[in-house]
Amino acid sequence: MEVEFLRLHVRDVVRRQIVHGLGFGVGHIWVGLRGVPLNDAGQAVPLCPTPHGMARGQLERLVNIDPIWTTPNRYNADNPLRADYYRPADWWLQGVLVNSSRLLSVVPFEVPDILKHAFNFGGLALPQMLETYVHNFLRTRQSVSDMVSNFATKILKTDMSGTMQSDTGVQYADIDAQSVTARVAAMNAWQSNNGTFVLDRESEDFDIKSAPLSGLAELQAQSQEFMAGIPGIPLVKLFGIQPQGLNASSQGEIRVFYDEIAAFQEAHMAPVLRALFHLVQLNLWGRIDPDLDFEFVPLWQMSEQEAAAVEKTKTDMDTANILSGKITPHEARAREAADAQSLYRTAGLAHPMPGGGPDADFVKTPQAKRAEQHE
Repeated sequence: MEVEFLRLHVRDVVRRQIVHGLGFGVGHIWVGLRGVPLNDAGQAVPLCPTPHGMARGQLERLVNIDPIWTTPNRYNADNPLRADYYRPADWWLQGVLVNSSRLLSVVPFEVPDILKHAFNFGGLALPQMLETYVHNFLRTRQSVSDMVSNFATKILKTDMSGTMQSDTGVQYADIDAQSVTARVAAMNAWQSNNGTFVLDRESEDFDIKSAPLSGLAELQAQSQEFMAGIPGIPLVKLFGIQPQGLNASSQGEIRVFYDEIAAFQEAHMAPVLRALFHLVQLNLWGRIDPDLDFEFVPLWQMSEQEAAAVEKTKTDMDTANILSGKITPHEARAREAADAQSLYRTAGLAHPMPGGGPDADFVKTPQAKRAEQHE
């Protein structure tokens, strides 16, 4: 099974399907069978995942179909009591009619039935949900940048109607723009710490007005957090931003993130993988083994130190339970062998412990040991 999954590139195909599902709202995997024509006559026929509907060695390849090339053909929109209500019976793939049983689809964010035809029978795409928050962040970032670059304004208080009045015979109080511009240019040229600017003691004054910059970082960080909140990805994983402050940690957020991924796997990836799981079995053996199944590897794993501490706690509990007579050593070994997280699950603990040996004295209660010593 693992070799066949590698041949079909199942991991890459399913990953690409999830990328399409998040980016377009729907993702498709086409099941290609050897000997089936790539036209309406071959692809419009339903694919039956049974020993009679698929021959051994017929599964040739799995292909990701970009959702932009797919269009639903027929669907039931008049009887909600039927199982195929608002579910396409077949799809057009660039002019080829393909039965829906040959397309394994995933829709991460579904929409109501009345809106499905507007979304190409998919769902909301992640960029659609992120668009508003991204625009808000870009506008906030630009506003913060503008505020930082212009937070201080220099003010020159002068008698513009007197010293800078035009002498060209115009009306009273007409300002000479060139004189004002030259005065400001001189101030800007000498504004460094090593420069000296001369002001008229009677008619001029100089001042600087500064806008407060406190709170700008929080506003920008908050708009960035809103973007990370839509996909549910912690900031440290999405942007590489570490939490600030004393005792700040992202462990809780990462644990929630892993739980969300586990729920996504069971809700959206498991149905597709289970269908592929059955198709691969039919391709290899011509039948489906009901005893075979799969499970996802958990993302959250304990460190070696944490695993050793948990194992020590379990050992202390087993020791106390054995000495008190609650369980026998054989039952403790069986529990340890069945524990998937045990450090000794591969040590052959499922086999019964020999009757003699050094463990025989350990399983005796303290009363029995004292009785033997007295004798």
